[in-house]
Amino acid sequence: MSIDPPISDTPRPRALLFDLDGTLVDSVPDIADAINAVLVANGFPALEVADVRKMVGNGIRKLVERAFEASGKSLEEDELTTMTARMMEVYRKGLTVATTPMPGAAAAAAWLRQRGHRLAVVTNKPEAFAREIVKHFGFETAFTVVVGGDTCATRKPDPEMLFHACRELGVAPEDAILVGDSPADIDAALAGGFPSIAVRGGYTNIAVEDLGATCVIDTLEDLADALVRVSPHPGMA
Repeated sequence: MSIDPPISDTPRPRALLFDLDGTLVDSVPDIADAINAVLVANGFPALEVADVRKMVGNGIRKLVERAFEASGKSLEEDELTTMTARMMEVYRKGLTVATTPMPGAAAAAAWLRQRGHRLAVVTNKPEAFAREIVKHFGFETAFTVVVGGDTCATRKPDPEMLFHACRELGVAPEDAILVGDSPADIDAALAGGFPSIAVRGGYTNIAVEDLGATCVIDTLEDLADALVRVSPHPGMA
């Protein structure tokens, strides 16, 4: 589908809140390299990228916990803290080595900005990491707000990050839509009362149709058509 339908057919919610990993970018190759470096350094075999893909979505600490559990090791809290710090150290050196934009991401960001939407990235990834990735791919002009997993006191699926993004964008929550790919994304939208669009091809162990999103699309190339169906205020200028 085209990303540019007739203006008269396109509602304009004031804000769209995008997840990062699995929605705007495919970051699993770099995440897998980092966690595997930590695992191998501690005597465990590297995991398959496909297995790491299923572990992404709830922040780096949870990823580390899941990776070690998949390797047969249950970490104590102090061990988990240490391994998470090591993962952060390794990953920050290779945030954009093999990470690539998801299909339609660049075009969607440019189109939305041109239309006057206010855009935010809301991710469980640390804010500094998210900002570097957003800048690397030239998204910072479109996405004027970045909310990371360490920006607020809680992470998705708690909806506070979404409310915080709305405050930073200067819009009411009822004027915003969430775009994501994982249970954490859609659960946060549901908890906060936000309409949501789920994008296929991201990081979820649950069928996209079963996430509970207001609408499901194949790629961000279908976003314009989805906004017609999902916008909280059809026809908003």
